[in-house]
Amino acid sequence: MRQQIRMRSFFKIVFLIALSLSIKAQSPTLNMGGTISQEDKTALADALVSVTRDGKPFTSFLTSASGTYFLFLEMGSQYEVSVTKKGYVKKFFTISTLGVKDVKERKRFSVMVADLELIENYPGVDFSALNQPMNRYYYNAKTDDFEYDDNYLREMLAELKKIKDEKRQAIKLAQQKADKEKKNSSLAKQKTAKEEQLALEAEAKKNKPEPVATPAASSQKILTADALIVNNNGEKVAELLLKYQPGVTEEVINGSHVLIIQRILVVKNEMAWVYHKKIFDWGGVACFRDGKPITESVFEAETKNKS
Repeated sequence: MRQQIRMRSFFKIVFLIALSLSIKAQSPTLNMGGTISQEDKTALADALVSVTRDGKPFTSFLTSASGTYFLFLEMGSQYEVSVTKKGYVKKFFTISTLGVKDVKERKRFSVMVADLELIENYPGVDFSALNQPMNRYYYNAKTDDFEYDDNYLREMLAELKKIKDEKRQAIKLAQQKADKEKKNSSLAKQKTAKEEQLALEAEAKKNKPEPVATPAASSQKILTADALIVNNNGEKVAELLLKYQPGVTEEVINGSHVLIIQRILVVKNEMAWVYHKKIFDWGGVACFRDGKPITESVFEAETKNKS
């Protein structure tokens, strides 16, 4: 890339020299040219070059497709050359052609090459250092030629480096912030999706119908119902006689998916039996006497009040 820039500068100088030879000797000018480029060193076409002479507009034009520009400045004036383009930070330099003696009789001057690199604007970066000219060209009577302030240029290049470093840091921080926001957004979406899934599962569970019991599961349901009856089947007859009055005592027990009708039959304070009628929510009915299966008709017949 540097080699290409050197070659372009060489051809520009050759072109300017050839062009300056076509100008009459009695009207010497300072011939300048250069390339306007971007930070990546690629040419910046259609950048606006504006020139003022002694504070007044002198000329303006756009850079070529290769980013080049050319100027022919007469003696005895102060010039300011600024370069602008939308989205980029303005840069400029100054040229003084004052102090040249015997203008009509003198020789030609050296061709000056002034390249400029425009920087894309970026929010939060301080570009105020570029409110000063990037370079200052002037006539040196000792060398009888034009030159620039080398020390001043070094200072401005140092300021330019600070600006570029600050811009790189700003871009890095902005990228880190964007990555963090993207990550947080992704996590938030995942959290929301999970919460919605849990809500759907809870709603589905809430609305899910209770399983319908089947005859095949009746044995298990009977065992479950029996567990609700505390020690009744294992009580001795004497204990039942002490606890229950003669005749039939009915109790209703609500079990899991089953309704149990328990009847205790006591006869003449001499004998006692425990009857269970289990009505399941799937429609089945099972009857027992002292834990042994009996028919529903036997259950009803034997548990009529016989006190």
